[in-house]
Amino acid sequence: MVTDAEKIAVYESLLHRIQLHREITMDSKRVVELLDAIGNWSYAHRAGNGLPTEAGVESAFNRLRASLRDKP
Repeated sequence: MVTDAEKIAVYESLLHRIQLHREITMDSKRVVELLDAIGNWSYAHRAGNGLPTEAGVESAFNRLRASLRDKP
């Protein structure tokens, strides 16, 4: 199970990277990739009835975290 501390660290890293690539490196392609990862997380963590399942939330969170790996 993912802890709240892990979630906060990933969310803060994600926000930092969006700001970095938008305002400093001006890498619009990377900004789009990060926004796509957020969109995939938001949609994917819901079950068919719109309610999140624990397994679905964790799986989607792990995909979101993976989108940050090996990239500044």
